[in-house]
Amino acid sequence: METDRIDRRLLAELRRDADIGNARLAERVGLSASACLRRVRRLKQAGLVRQVVALVDGRAIGNGLSAIVTVSFVRHAPEYRAEFNRRLGEEEAVSLAYSVSGNVSAVLQVDVADMAAFNALAERLFDSDPNVAAFTTHFIMGTLKQEPVVPATSRPAG
Repeated sequence: METDRIDRRLLAELRRDADIGNARLAERVGLSASACLRRVRRLKQAGLVRQVVALVDGRAIGNGLSAIVTVSFVRHAPEYRAEFNRRLGEEEAVSLAYSVSGNVSAVLQVDVADMAAFNALAERLFDSDPNVAAFTTHFIMGTLKQEPVVPATSRPAG
């Protein structure tokens, strides 16, 4: 879908505050409320806005320990990856999971209550999986920047 300057402004505003009301959003981007609503619906239907979510403070709900975990697989065949992905889907503590290139096979973010919960998760996901060759854990000490989505101004080169 082709986007114009107004679409990109709408996406930028929604990125900052997806809970914004239509009238306020229209005012910020210089549209009438009806035109704004039509454009936002079009952006959603085209898949540019995939999902609207709330960013919940993990510490406030008891998840005091977060980590980035890199995982290396023994075998990379689709059936082995599918089984690992299935198990990831069952783990609520895994908030992000990426298949990556380079020296590791996957990068995960996990959010758990404490070290005991992390150890139990590591046993379930990594230690008991014969296809996991190794995993490395990097405990998050602080957040330097958290932008949960791609900037609305990003466009393909060319």
